[in-house]
Amino acid sequence: MKIKLYSFLLLLAGISAEAQDSSRVSQLNGITVTAVKGPQKASETGKVITILSHEYLQQNSGKSIASILNEQAGLVINAAENTRGSAQDVYMRGATNGNALILVDGLPVNDASQIANTFDLNFITPDMVERIEILRGSQSTLYGSNAVTGVINIITRKAGDKKLGLGVNVGYGSYKDRQVGVSLHGHLQNFSYLLGYRYEKTAGFSDAYDSTRHADFDKDGFNQRSVFVKLGLQAGERWTLQYLFNWSQYNHDLDEGSFLDDKDYSGKFRYLLNGFSSEYKFRKGSWHILYSYQDTRRELTNDSADIAPGPWSRKYDFSRFTSSTHNVESYVNWDINDKLRLIGGGAFTTSRNDQYNNTLPKGLVTPYTVRISDDSAHTNQTSVYASLLLYNMNGFNLEAGGRLNYHSIYGNNQTFSINPSYLINNRHKLFINISSAYRVPSLYQLYATPYGNKDLKPELTTSYEAGYQATVAHDAVDFRITGFARNTHDLIIFYFNPVTFEEGYRNADKQKAYGVEVEGNWRITRDLDLTLNYTYVDGRITQRLENKSDTSYYNLYRIPKHALNATLGYHITPALYTSVTYKYTGQRYQGPTPMGDYYTLDLYGEYKFGNLLKIFAGFRNITDYQYFDILGYNSRRFNFNTGIIFNL
Repeated sequence: MKIKLYSFLLLLAGISAEAQDSSRVSQLNGITVTAVKGPQKASETGKVITILSHEYLQQNSGKSIASILNEQAGLVINAAENTRGSAQDVYMRGATNGNALILVDGLPVNDASQIANTFDLNFITPDMVERIEILRGSQSTLYGSNAVTGVINIITRKAGDKKLGLGVNVGYGSYKDRQVGVSLHGHLQNFSYLLGYRYEKTAGFSDAYDSTRHADFDKDGFNQRSVFVKLGLQAGERWTLQYLFNWSQYNHDLDEGSFLDDKDYSGKFRYLLNGFSSEYKFRKGSWHILYSYQDTRRELTNDSADIAPGPWSRKYDFSRFTSSTHNVESYVNWDINDKLRLIGGGAFTTSRNDQYNNTLPKGLVTPYTVRISDDSAHTNQTSVYASLLLYNMNGFNLEAGGRLNYHSIYGNNQTFSINPSYLINNRHKLFINISSAYRVPSLYQLYATPYGNKDLKPELTTSYEAGYQATVAHDAVDFRITGFARNTHDLIIFYFNPVTFEEGYRNADKQKAYGVEVEGNWRITRDLDLTLNYTYVDGRITQRLENKSDTSYYNLYRIPKHALNATLGYHITPALYTSVTYKYTGQRYQGPTPMGDYYTLDLYGEYKFGNLLKIFAGFRNITDYQYFDILGYNSRRFNFNTGIIFNL
């Protein structure tokens, strides 16, 4: 630990220069559209929000969206640096996967066939992203289920002002990773368009880790095709319409399990999003309508050509998981006067899930089949919500609201939020947030054979936040410190009784989590910029035993207590930019097994030929450090990628 921190300090001390302002991760005076479902100064809301600007994303060219998010305060994207196509679990503020809501242009995205109803970040390619807003803390009042620890709003690219624009990007990297993307975009009077296509193929490396070092595990490759369409229409002075289409499909070679190779196990994954949004502006506000349809399909095939060792090996296995989700929402953002805003609306969601599995285990001659039909595996939710925002009251701001949700299986649940803040001289902000949130049981947890339980209730959470944010030193330093605590009850767990062999999902446990986040940006000189964040998180589960007694234990699964990210960026010239990024991840546990701590060091550089052409190169984990985000599965050692981005 001392050596790792020492190397980081020496690195900072060894770089000096002069340069310009670069993008910041925490802006007191930035504009957020996620915090209150409409444009609002970050200084006028007490929400904890981090804005990853377009410039920031451009200075991380070559990285996946998961890798970029994995460097933000309070966020751990498990398997972000594993083989391409790996399932990436989003852990925010110590909570398990499924407690952070992902949005694309304000539309909630998910996969109703997943156990935790989570979205696959592999389907979002960097080419389609303009900026990202990360909203931390319980946000179910405005955003509903799964917004327990926060919301990540991925905002897609703009069409631009040209009548016709062309973009082409080509990349190559380690593991024979080849990427190509092309886009057409433009504005024709009141109509805007953006059409994009992207292809990636990589030979990859072994998904499973070879602990013997001589078992000759095969490489697990990946290839992906993605189509992205964004159309806009200005239907008069007040009315704006937008259509969003995202189709993505990838194939990914898999292994049997941790430390276990498999040479004929593969997956085919497909995602379709159709989204529509309407905004009508009236004199003191706006009326919004959002609709989305999502369709997902995952197929896993393991044939009989290779039978891996292990008790769960199969001679043959085929699984198909499909889901569809419709979501419609309408809300009003109304400025009652210059100091009071009302956000109010309603939402309806319906989801279906169909699962099929045909398995022939090793040692048997007859396969067995399990089926969950979408004729029976479906739910819907109906919500109404309202929130009042009192702002610009001589520095005092207050948001308070609530939500009522009706679920077709378990019935009703409610949330509340109270969020005061105080702004001093437009440079110092104090804030408090007390709010509740919920996470509904997934279709799998309700209907899976034989584990499903239709008597499940939602997980309910109460969260507390307090913090201080400031811009000081003649605007050269921008920082925020946030403390948080979260209490959750009725956790949905998978239960197994070794005596009666009873198993399945049920509500049982309680969880407490707490921690501190620090975010900062220091413009050292005009051209030299340091961005860093540090997160401390701890948590415990209280479990009810069969004898009715309680036991409590540490439960942060694959999540470090301590995490540090720092990037030093330097504009050598207006055209040439370089950066170095240090990431430290503290001790983690997978169950009772310690996974150790680790650090990585990355280098990046880019050169721009005006707005026409950019070349970039990134060198990651340059010390070739071996670490594991998931025990038994490889993460990337030293690797690089380089590319050319052309815009006309």
